[in-house]
Amino acid sequence: MSQEGNTLLRVKALEEEVARQNIRLAQLEATVEAASRKSSKSSAQQQSSVLSTKDHRASVPGVVARWTKPVVIAPPGLEELRAKLVKRLGCEAFAEELGPTVSYERFKSNDPNMRFNWARVVGRRIVFLFDTVDQNRLFEQLSLLQALQGFAVPDAEDCNAAWKSYVMAGAYSWGRASHITVVLPWYRPCQMERTSRWHLRDGKWTNGDPEGQWLDVPTAQYFARLLSTPGSVPPLPGPSASLDGMPLSPLWRPPLELLFVELHEELPISHSVSDLGATMRMERFVPYFLERFKAADDYAGPANTFVLFPDRGAFKRDSESVLQKLNLDGDHILYINKSRVGESVSRVEKLFYEKSDREVCEVTSLSSKNHILVIDDFTNSGSSLFGAVNLARKMVEGEGMISFSIYVTHMLAAYDPTTVSGLLRKLHDLGPSCRFYTTNTIPLTTDLLQGESQVQVLDIADFLAALVMQ
Repeated sequence: MSQEGNTLLRVKALEEEVARQNIRLAQLEATVEAASRKSSKSSAQQQSSVLSTKDHRASVPGVVARWTKPVVIAPPGLEELRAKLVKRLGCEAFAEELGPTVSYERFKSNDPNMRFNWARVVGRRIVFLFDTVDQNRLFEQLSLLQALQGFAVPDAEDCNAAWKSYVMAGAYSWGRASHITVVLPWYRPCQMERTSRWHLRDGKWTNGDPEGQWLDVPTAQYFARLLSTPGSVPPLPGPSASLDGMPLSPLWRPPLELLFVELHEELPISHSVSDLGATMRMERFVPYFLERFKAADDYAGPANTFVLFPDRGAFKRDSESVLQKLNLDGDHILYINKSRVGESVSRVEKLFYEKSDREVCEVTSLSSKNHILVIDDFTNSGSSLFGAVNLARKMVEGEGMISFSIYVTHMLAAYDPTTVSGLLRKLHDLGPSCRFYTTNTIPLTTDLLQGESQVQVLDIADFLAALVMQ
């Protein structure tokens, strides 16, 4: 097709996009007009009641969400995952020429200078992919999350006053999303979910002293509270109308849910926000992986497959999923005992399993015909994973090479390319009989695994799409 023909098609597509946006704006204006007609209270009444809130937030989405597709937003580090999720959910796509839904610009001082397209998000269900890996983006993401729960849209006439008089004049409308799902593919502070007592002895920290005078700050709990903080109230004397058709008095706030993928410890985090009205969803990818693992052509079958957890914590989290998805006998679901004091980690060089009555037993030998699947939720250096592989190798009796698969949901690798390279060297040293599986919850590290023949990075887009539409 000629360049002129391509240009005409592009112009036509842009015209159609503009037309759709005009229809959307007309619908919003109609909603504003209807809400204004309903409002018969005096400004004095409005001023006294606009700060009134019945609850932290509603439990049911706003009305507009019933007939619109969700809007997916994400910071730059999760943009590729956002684009995939948009396609999976069939969301409305916007031409690049019309600008982004969220602009993550910064001032020369490197402070956030964010903007969002209010017409695209008002009254809509929002899926917010939240990046906890990039520490420089935390404040702006938290600020955007607050904005989506309630924002002022100045009346057009205030443009002549450089947008400086709308608050005092009450010349603005109030907008909100109808429902917000904050998806946390990886929750970086997850390891700091509880408090230990610490003692400083000879310049070294130990948590083995019952009289320790220092305490951990459980940042995993407190960051969850920051994510769950209800949105602000409209500035006084209050807005003239509601953009989404939802009440201003008492103030309606959209429902908020936090969706965690393979969280290290669930209970402390879920309880930490119990007073804030947010819904906590703890979703595990391991069962999803196990279904795919079992469906593979080279699956060894339940008689020859063993699952090995690097520690008892991982065993407690996922042994039931292994039992359900792979239908393994109890003595094929193994774990290693590991303990930690301060920075020191010790491991018992034995493989254990539990009988149905919780009696702990030991496996002393394996066969080269067996296939060992090592499972954990995350890894930094890979030492626990590869240590489990090497321990199992020592248990093999007879000739032949036993094969392994290693699965970890989140590949941290200390967020460092050098650590990723070191992990790959350990994998290569084990040879082609060992395969490594992970997911793309942390693109910063898993993007470095492309082209590795022993590695498979599983895409979580389909998994998330099914979850957010439940």
